Amino acid sequence: MQPRTAPQETPKQPFQLLRYFSITSLAAFVLIAVSLVFFYRQIAVSELLVIGESKNVAITQAFSNVIWPEFGPFLTSASALSADEIRAHPETARLRQAIVAQTKGLSVIKIKIYDLNGLTVFSSEEAQIGEDKGDNPGFIAALNGGLASELTRRDTFSAFEGVIENRDVISSYIPVRGADSRVEGVFEVYDDVTPLLEIISTAQRNIAIGVAATLALLYFILFLLVRRADSLIRQQFIEQKRAEQEIQAAYKKEEKVNEFFRFTLQNIIEYVNRDNSKEVMLSYLTQIQQQFDELKYWIPKKDENSTESNESGK
Repeated sequence: MQPRTAPQETPKQPFQLLRYFSITSLAAFVLIAVSLVFFYRQIAVSELLVIGESKNVAITQAFSNVIWPEFGPFLTSASALSADEIRAHPETARLRQAIVAQTKGLSVIKIKIYDLNGLTVFSSEEAQIGEDKGDNPGFIAALNGGLASELTRRDTFSAFEGVIENRDVISSYIPVRGADSRVEGVFEVYDDVTPLLEIISTAQRNIAIGVAATLALLYFILFLLVRRADSLIRQQFIEQKRAEQEIQAAYKKEEKVNEFFRFTLQNIIEYVNRDNSKEVMLSYLTQIQQQFDELKYWIPKKDENSTESNESGK
């Protein structure tokens, strides 16, 4: 009988399920929360920029319907004048008054007008009149009939009412078309959207709190479940180690028994070959029985009849 191979031992420590879950799930939940809040802001700001651009287009259309028929000839021919001459021209003062009247009560805080060469022929900030913006990408886009807008944060900003601070502004380059639909100039409209961004920030904060609370509750529930599973894993690991120890002990005992039988068989064969007497053989077998009993190996009990028959046979 060939000895069986002992089973492989399990790791010394059980799988750390609770620790693994705590670290990975917490990192995943934080990443999910941050991503949701970030994407919400990105989407909200993008939508605000689209709405702000549409609003600026509508305002520019209203302005051009009122202002361009009256001041268009001056604005398209102002390039022949110097910057100081444009600022001092009576039409510039009249245009300013008309624009201030048109923007009263609106969130528009600044307007600039460019001719087809990119020259600033009007600005609510007089110091900017005469500047050349011909290479500006926004101006070029509007000159070709398109739109260009951006949202910026301004620490200080020169508006109709004076210098304002810490404002979020959407600036849009918008083409002005004549009766034949050709572009005759470009408006740059600045719209103050600070209150809207504050609303977005408040909503973002509320969403962050809601998402964090929801994920925290989910994490707590999963933590309880995983802790229970981790406890079962540890308990099963202890039971498995105990069973392995018992199996290892049984294998060692089996090895001793196998070695004992092998040694006994060799000795019996040796005694038979020596042709020893019956008394010597019985004495030796009695010694074997005593050694076998010392191994505490299970020995079937003999009934009385079989014992008597054996004795009579002797």
